[in-house]
Amino acid sequence: MKITALEPQAHRADRYNLFLDGRFVLGLDGATVVVAGLAVGMELSEEELAGLRADEGERHLLDAALRFLAPRPRSRAEVRRRLLAPRRGHEPVQAEAVERALDRLASLGMLDDAEFAAFWVENRERFSPRSARAMSQELRQRGVNRETAAAAANPEQDEERALAAARQRLRMVAHAEFPDFRAKVGQFLLRRGFSYEIVRTVVRQLWEETRGTTADVDDDA
Repeated sequence: MKITALEPQAHRADRYNLFLDGRFVLGLDGATVVVAGLAVGMELSEEELAGLRADEGERHLLDAALRFLAPRPRSRAEVRRRLLAPRRGHEPVQAEAVERALDRLASLGMLDDAEFAAFWVENRERFSPRSARAMSQELRQRGVNRETAAAAANPEQDEERALAAARQRLRMVAHAEFPDFRAKVGQFLLRRGFSYEIVRTVVRQLWEETRGTTADVDDDA
């Protein structure tokens, strides 16, 4: 098969239409054209054409993955699910091609579950603090393995997180008596996954900080 034309696409100057024996065959990225040394008059075998198709397919996968990663970091599993998701009017994507694209992103430092887990925990701590157990569960739901999720969450910081979370709710209990204060703040923290021991400690600490007095009430009441 002979390359009879390589024409720039009308709306994508960085892409070219490949014609073989006078027939359009494939759209190619400009970088692929340069790297492969394609030129009008050049002969291509079936194997070479198949290689160009495969390269173009993987480039599409990389582009799709980069668009998905643009707003924020993602886990490898999230990107995998996105790339494998069926798209109307498109051929099914091969799992092997997706894994190669993921490996390429990982080699470029753009896909790392440990970094994603650290980002997730930092974001939670800043905007919506919750327990290490709760964050680990969220990370597991996003495909991060148990060890990586646990290492990022670090339960030793739970009391600090609980204090930060509870302080976000103090305005809602500004005039509450201790039983109501304890119930509302405690229930909120329990929903965030904190243990009863940490909840009890944090509730009493915040009561004393905000009221300037010790909560002289039975904790089990």
